Amino acid sequence: MADVTSPSSSASTAADVAVDHGERRMVRSPTSLLRLIVGVTVTAVGVVITWRFANTMAALNRDWEQLTHLLPGWIRAIPPLVVGLTLILVPVVVNVQLLRYRRLRLFGVVNLAALAAFAISEVAVDALTRQPPGLFPSAYSAAEGSVNDPLLAAFVAAFVVGIPYLPAATRRLAGWVIGLSLIATLGFAEVPAVAWVTDVGIGITCGAAVALLFGTPDTAPDRRELIAGLARSGIDMADIRPAAVDARGSTPWLGTTRSGRGVFVKVLNQDNRSADLMFRGFRALFLRNTGDERPMSSLRRAVEHEALLSLRAAAAGVPTPELLTVSEIGNDAMLLAFEAIEGDSLDRVGSDAVTDDLLDSIWAQVVTLQDHGIAHRDLRLANVFVAADGELYVIDFGFAELAASPLLLATDLAELIASTAPVVGVERAVDAAERAVGVDGLARAFARLQPYALGGATRAALKEADLLDPLRAEVERRARIPEPDYHGTVPASGRAAVLPILLGLATTAALIVGVPGSSTGPAPIAAWGQVSWVVVATVIGLAAATTASIGSLRDGITVRHVLLSRLAAGFADTLAPWHTANIATRVGVLRSHGIETAAALGSVGLAVVTRIVTQLATLYLAVRISGRDGSIDVVADADVGWVVAAGAGVVVGALTALLPGPRRSITRAVTPALRAWIAGLRSLTGRPVRLAQLLVGSLFVPLAMVGAMVAADRAVGGTLDPPSLALVTLGVAFLAAFLPFPGGAGVTEAGLVGGLVLLGERAELAVSAVVLFRVATFWLPVAAGAVSMRWLRRNAQLASGS
Repeated sequence: MADVTSPSSSASTAADVAVDHGERRMVRSPTSLLRLIVGVTVTAVGVVITWRFANTMAALNRDWEQLTHLLPGWIRAIPPLVVGLTLILVPVVVNVQLLRYRRLRLFGVVNLAALAAFAISEVAVDALTRQPPGLFPSAYSAAEGSVNDPLLAAFVAAFVVGIPYLPAATRRLAGWVIGLSLIATLGFAEVPAVAWVTDVGIGITCGAAVALLFGTPDTAPDRRELIAGLARSGIDMADIRPAAVDARGSTPWLGTTRSGRGVFVKVLNQDNRSADLMFRGFRALFLRNTGDERPMSSLRRAVEHEALLSLRAAAAGVPTPELLTVSEIGNDAMLLAFEAIEGDSLDRVGSDAVTDDLLDSIWAQVVTLQDHGIAHRDLRLANVFVAADGELYVIDFGFAELAASPLLLATDLAELIASTAPVVGVERAVDAAERAVGVDGLARAFARLQPYALGGATRAALKEADLLDPLRAEVERRARIPEPDYHGTVPASGRAAVLPILLGLATTAALIVGVPGSSTGPAPIAAWGQVSWVVVATVIGLAAATTASIGSLRDGITVRHVLLSRLAAGFADTLAPWHTANIATRVGVLRSHGIETAAALGSVGLAVVTRIVTQLATLYLAVRISGRDGSIDVVADADVGWVVAAGAGVVVGALTALLPGPRRSITRAVTPALRAWIAGLRSLTGRPVRLAQLLVGSLFVPLAMVGAMVAADRAVGGTLDPPSLALVTLGVAFLAAFLPFPGGAGVTEAGLVGGLVLLGERAELAVSAVVLFRVATFWLPVAAGAVSMRWLRRNAQLASGS
């Protein structure tokens, strides 16, 4: 994480009282939070191992025992004895020493963590190991009440709390004890090490939680340690004091040598490194294309990397404060000392002082960095320093990279444009960038003008001034970035719907006339009250689809137009297979409302991907529920040949999408939207209400579909269980999307009837239920969609070319 590495003269006088702590203050440190995250993760892994991999651990223990049994018994007894005595005696000795020196607070905190870990380990592991491994039923027989070692969890918890108080040698010794406990348990104990990871995870979690709750000593070096550390590098300080500057990720100090030279000192310790690791972890988990490299192996390597970047920038001709020294200091901390510069950072000067000449000077330095492959990665105004003589300095290379990728270099351009816009305005900020890097540079920066590609301070400034969208629009205009090509089209005539309508009617008629196994034909409606629930479920499904579409939009349009576009898209499904006309219709409606093609593709693509994910999730849930309670039961007399033939037909039908004609249609209409779904998701960043609408709406669409099928089945007197109905409904709908039949007409009806019969429904009931279901959920909405499509065309609500 980056920070400011040069002082300002105005800030240097803000704190002129020297700090020299006799007793370190207690703080809730980022290191404790990081350890808590690690502890929870290790505990989760341990629980999975204890719960689901007990057979594996028992087999591993058996293999190790075969090796260690070659040793004499007295040798085999040594490791468990040493570990056991250590886990018992060390806490006793530590507590005696704490009481002797009256460290009552530390005594209470250490014992609280140890007791909590002991109790949680005992209860949790007992709950997880009540049943022995299935392949090794006697694996736990040697355990006297427990298959784990709660003392190990207590030891780890106390150790985690005590880390800030322990010297490095003691910390290493404790680590060896914990490692030896695994060896002792794995190879020399009768009980398998099934819960060792769980014990360690619980210990880390409890220790870190207690440390976070009650605080740990602040490990940041004090004034005395700083003076001593600088003296080891030959810098004799007369005075040093905290510097009140914007310093995220480090602690800044400002001092004067005995010769009168100003020195700026940047101090980093393990808390700073922990915060940086969590920051990088968040970016790795939730962001894409950040350009982040793997973290350095240690704090020392990170500081040395920053020093290297500072020296490299200076060698490239970029004005930056002179690096005086790098030194180790205090308890696992490092410092970088720079020559202090009289002046102020640009974020502290007034906007009137930021002239066009000053902007050009800043951009000239950035161009030099770009030419030498150096990415600064935090080019906000706080990191551009104006000296008293007017000289500009680029400071803080804590997050910088050498041999930077084009992605990182483009991000630097976007960061500087975005950080200057709130100060000088969009026009002047883009003007300065265009003068320095030209149209090509603006085009490279445009792709990175995204909220989470920018730094937190820049993002906050843009949000406060509401400038991100105007800035993107201006850069896009100046860079002359073309609209993405999109050639998805909707057939101009509704005649294309005649074939699927006839196919659906023919299939339905064939099913009604030739109900297999029945002499009475389809079953009549037995419960008219259930028909109303079919209609209600259909309306809920349409409302959910409309809500999901609204949630996918960055720029909103009226609910009426969204509803009309959804109905028209449903009708468009009958005009062309593989949803090509459906997606083209939705994109065309958005474009007609002034939404850029890229944004329209992103919104539609995001809605489609979310719908696929939620439908697969509900399908998986139906399978799991049915499999668990045994409700899915294929009838014994089902013709396996028909099932195989139907499966082969699905595969062959799906493969027709690879033919030249269908492939071109899919490439033109569907592929651009699917490729743009990430951009659609990014556009919703910071809009939790829209994301909630998208997710909830997408989830309720398949649920409403299942509800309609259940109600239709009950309306005709069917008794098939809801999980089976859900499995058939969702499975057939998913497969029909890949078949070359517009709207799934014909194949959906046949597939639903076949699936219901296969799972035990009487044929006459299945046919009636499917006819009712399809009329309510497909054919009636298609009729409404035809009217909606006609209205959209007449009122120019479908963009040209669609």
